[in-house]
Amino acid sequence: MSANPLVSVVIVNWNGAQHLRICLPSLLAQSYQDLEIIVVDNASLDDSAKVAEEYKVRWLALKNNLGLAPGLNAGAAAANGEFLLFVNNDMRFDPEFVAELVAPLRRDEEIFCTDAMQFSWDGGERGHLAARLATKPVPGKRTAELVPGLHFYQQEKLEKSKVFMASAACMLARRSIFEKLGGFDARLPLGYEDVEICWRAWAYGHSTVYVPTAICWHRVGSSIQSTPALRFAFRGVLTGRLLLATKLLPARYAWRTWMVSAAGLAKDAVQLRWGFLVDRCRILLEMGGLVGRLLREKKRIFADVGRSAEMQLRMLLELADEDVSAE
Repeated sequence: MSANPLVSVVIVNWNGAQHLRICLPSLLAQSYQDLEIIVVDNASLDDSAKVAEEYKVRWLALKNNLGLAPGLNAGAAAANGEFLLFVNNDMRFDPEFVAELVAPLRRDEEIFCTDAMQFSWDGGERGHLAARLATKPVPGKRTAELVPGLHFYQQEKLEKSKVFMASAACMLARRSIFEKLGGFDARLPLGYEDVEICWRAWAYGHSTVYVPTAICWHRVGSSIQSTPALRFAFRGVLTGRLLLATKLLPARYAWRTWMVSAAGLAKDAVQLRWGFLVDRCRILLEMGGLVGRLLREKKRIFADVGRSAEMQLRMLLELADEDVSAE
């Protein structure tokens, strides 16, 4: 490793010129100066290219909107850095953001990636902290359902802490491990790409570490406001839940996820959400065709690491227990 490892910043963009005008100067003002910045553009129709040229960053234009995971992979493939920093375009960053994320990776070569602390755009709320797993909602914590029967929540931590996943909006990954893992699963158009790759990294013994001193601000959901964007996000989340459950989780979670996802057809119909009903049917059919392949991938992964999906889940659940006992 060089004395000052190059960090390649990968930003996937779609019609985000107004965001890039805030995001890019914030990155260029980092105290850690060994950076290259790559904007991967998913066929934007606005003046995003002009903004990238104005700030003299690399521009990688894709012919079609491939979604998030394929865009991130394209940026990683074009990057020169030893570390890969994946961020969203609707963000700004503390000047020490990159330096704080780099430090743990330089000290411990077994770490796959580091994760930052995200404030809401106005700074009034901590939106992303230390990511924890639980099998049921946690009293006093705002939890969200990862898949049916498995929840995640954010835990306030003042020190660096091992976590089950990093957000792809502020993830600094070690390139050598990223490439060994084959990058993000390109079948994920939007959502779950970060959970999935961190889950696989943990299976192979490479941890994810939350760094609370790496601070950023995120205008969450600003690019998902129109009906087409909402439907794209819906398809991404549904695909992600089905892929994660089938490929990496114990069979009972996979079965439950498929049943709940299929039952959603009735809910879509009752609520007259015909576009979402069509999307759900399409995703269920597409992912149904991948079940055999996903199960083979699951068998290979856990055979490689010499543990079961159940053991892997238990280990990630215990990360929260370790913090509780430490406190």
